[in-house]
Amino acid sequence: MDFNKILSLLKGQDIVTPEIPTSEPVVNPLPSGLDLSNISQSVIEQVRTEYLTKKNSEDKLKNATTITPEVLVSIGKLVQETNLIEVLKKCKERQDKKEQELYSHRESIKQRYSKQKDSILAKELIGVKSNPNELKMLERELNQELHQMDLQILKDMDKEVTYLQQEFVKLKVPLFKVTKDVNEIKMQQKVLFMLQDMI
Repeated sequence: MDFNKILSLLKGQDIVTPEIPTSEPVVNPLPSGLDLSNISQSVIEQVRTEYLTKKNSEDKLKNATTITPEVLVSIGKLVQETNLIEVLKKCKERQDKKEQELYSHRESIKQRYSKQKDSILAKELIGVKSNPNELKMLERELNQELHQMDLQILKDMDKEVTYLQQEFVKLKVPLFKVTKDVNEIKMQQKVLFMLQDMI
């Protein structure tokens, strides 16, 4: 059968061709009835200028490396518009608690060795023979354990610094990012000193 014969057979029939559905309906993002052609070019330029100024300001704050008037203004807005001071209080309370725990643990180590030293000295007083190097060994053990404890304190305090940095990054506080760079941390400390007066 050729093509013309097929067409002649189909001529008398009502054939409906199905519509191919689109994957997503087209949605107009503008409200119906809004005519953008009536907006003056000066208004468009003003909005564009304001947007670019705000974007430049945000970029400057994001890349700031020193405390500038813009940084201070931004921090002032954050204090007024966010829970920045509450976050700082929470971080300070958390750090104070951790410092107290670590201090108590360090003191307990010193007390334990002090009791051992007192025991050795008491034995010597009553005439019990002991190893003459026992006090030196005890002192060496104490110093080693305190050194290990001090290293642990440094690690734990570094974790607290990182936690505060993460919390401040969430709030987009200028000059704050998670870093180990000493100069950047010094700059962050300057901001913290200013904010701590508000607690």
